[in-house]
Amino acid sequence: MEERERPSFSAARKWLFSLHFLLTLGGLLAMLAMLNYLAARHYGRFDWSAASRIELSPLTERVLAGLTNDIKVIIYFDRDEPLYHSVAGLLKEYKLRTPRLSVETVDYRHDPAKATLIQATYKFTGTGQKNFILFDGNGRLRVVEQKLLSDLDLSALTSGQSREVRRTHFRGEMEFTSAILSVSNPRTLKAYFLTGHGEHQPDNDDGVGGYSEFARVLYENNVQAGSLRLTGVSDVPADCSALIIAGPTSSLLPEELEKIERYLRQGGRAFILFHFASLNRREGTGLEDILKKWGVFVGRNLVRESPQNRKSIHDVVVTRYNVHAITRPFHSSTLHLVLPRSVGPTLARGADAAKVEPLALSSEEARVLTDIRSGPVARESATDVTGTNVPLIVAVEQGTVPGVSAERGSTRMVIAGDSRFLDNEMIASVANRDFAGHVINWLLARNELLGTLGPRPIKEYKLLMTAGQLQSARWILLAGLPSAVLLLGGLVWFRRRR
Repeated sequence: MEERERPSFSAARKWLFSLHFLLTLGGLLAMLAMLNYLAARHYGRFDWSAASRIELSPLTERVLAGLTNDIKVIIYFDRDEPLYHSVAGLLKEYKLRTPRLSVETVDYRHDPAKATLIQATYKFTGTGQKNFILFDGNGRLRVVEQKLLSDLDLSALTSGQSREVRRTHFRGEMEFTSAILSVSNPRTLKAYFLTGHGEHQPDNDDGVGGYSEFARVLYENNVQAGSLRLTGVSDVPADCSALIIAGPTSSLLPEELEKIERYLRQGGRAFILFHFASLNRREGTGLEDILKKWGVFVGRNLVRESPQNRKSIHDVVVTRYNVHAITRPFHSSTLHLVLPRSVGPTLARGADAAKVEPLALSSEEARVLTDIRSGPVARESATDVTGTNVPLIVAVEQGTVPGVSAERGSTRMVIAGDSRFLDNEMIASVANRDFAGHVINWLLARNELLGTLGPRPIKEYKLLMTAGQLQSARWILLAGLPSAVLLLGGLVWFRRRR
């Protein structure tokens, strides 16, 4: 009788193997779950592509870290628009920095139902508004339109060389951080521009002399710009967060000077800039006498750089700074001034005098011209000061003045010997724009916002091909590559059959 073969595995052994397999599988699943749990809370991000790397500025990092309320961001954009990926990529970086930010994309072309809902919710129905980013927080709204997101180079178009308009810089971080500041801060600050004496004005769009771009810097920092005429009013308005006196060319009335002095003694904040045209008046603007009481001397002169340190005879390129909260990020940057006057601390100052700190200085080769003629035209003379770093911009700070109610806090001022460097023509030169933003935030004691934030240059790569080369490339992509894959597959199949 044949002996029956015994099974190689008994039932108990089969159950043991099954149990071991299930325990191993359960352990792997538990390990994966734990790794995912830890990765969601403790992770590092690495970007290996230099072309796509997005590094947020320290200013944006501080703004995002300081958020205490939720902000909803809606990208209302056509995904086929060239700027969409830059917008979405940048906002993704914002979202990764804070859980307070939520980002939603609405493609109005491919999802009309959702687009209609957004239009009805935010009352955009019938406006025809397309391609914008909406920031919603604290019951406040801010819309950043597509046209604000890039700087354009129109030179080729206007010269007739090309019909192409090229984007040179992406302004997304400037606009988005400004919008977040605007909707997260319920209080809008106000800066008043003095008017009536030939000053630069915030609603003037002229290239030379207009200050609309400087007003834009205020807007980006959640500061509203307005105009102020001090004749016929009782005082500087109580809601004035900063008084801007931008290059008066005629003298102020005694009653106006008295109101400005009272505002400063009560803890006011002021940005005072002098225009070279004021040198035509020997008596000055009247502001010089007020500032002398605060320990600031405004010279009746013009500072001229040596030929190797200037672009033209009127230019002063600043590369020297003293250490200060305003200038700290600019030690590797430059400012571009036009016909500046010297502005520096007076020699005789009491123990309780305001703290006056020079910010920007000329080179040691600069010359201080004191022979001022009409125009103004300045001529070199034997009495000119040379061989020293001439202060061109100073910062002033003083705590409570004894016997005076400083309801606004400590007095802060920035006085510049030039006003042209922030007009619409000059503000985009080198670091002028960033410097203006620093001045405003220091005057308003917003030290957490003292960081550089400017437009990012856009790198473009173009492949120029003739019509014949384009046709060849088309055949290679449409026929050559698929045929090569089929041929390789056929060779593998033929070899395996053998």
